[in-house]
Amino acid sequence: MTQTTKNQNPPISGAGRPGQRQQERELRKRRRARRRQLLLSGIVALLILVAALTWAIVAARQSSERAALADAHATATANAAVVQSTQTANAANAKATADVQSLIKANPKGQDTPPQVTSPLQKTASGVQYQIIKAGDGGTVQAGRTVAFEYTGWIQGTNKKFDSSYDHGGQPFSVTVGQGQVIKGWEDGVTGMKIGETRRLIIPPSLGYGSGAQKDQSGKVIIPANATLIFDVTAVAFSQPAQQSAPTN
Repeated sequence: MTQTTKNQNPPISGAGRPGQRQQERELRKRRRARRRQLLLSGIVALLILVAALTWAIVAARQSSERAALADAHATATANAAVVQSTQTANAANAKATADVQSLIKANPKGQDTPPQVTSPLQKTASGVQYQIIKAGDGGTVQAGRTVAFEYTGWIQGTNKKFDSSYDHGGQPFSVTVGQGQVIKGWEDGVTGMKIGETRRLIIPPSLGYGSGAQKDQSGKVIIPANATLIFDVTAVAFSQPAQQSAPTN
């Protein structure tokens, strides 16, 4: 009995745990599947990240291109506007120069007495009477605009000339309307004129020099007190402000 016990083979390892190897194989299989799933998830996430980065780069490039095109269009538009404005200004300046030369040719000097005018007599709200001698087709003279005028002035009653731009070589007289640079009647009378228009103004003393006589440097009276003034004025062009004295002598 003892001999038999001694010669008995030892038990096989794992005996008494049936199915363990199968479980280990299943466990390894699940681990491999988990690793494959993680790897696949990583690849998908990487692909999504690459796609997102690619989209962002393309969108940024398209946005940059659109901005560049917009800037180029804006620059081209601005340049075209500058060119157009310059051409318009040059054309206006050329026309104004031609108009001044034509006026100087027609009036080598201011006429000594006011020529006859037959157009209807109109009146501003302030009391300045005016007649349109020649219609204009340019912009409208308004407060705040600086306008170059050719003019001749006479004293009503005596019809004596006291001043004329044509007697100064035809140099236009610039006035910024509404700034009090000239007598009230002049400002009221020229407001609403068109560039190119010639208008006769009849200015009462209250809108002219009132009871104050205007004298030259020698003390000679040029415009007597309480004088009603007559001006023939032509709006030549819009211009930059100029430092000039009022047309009184």
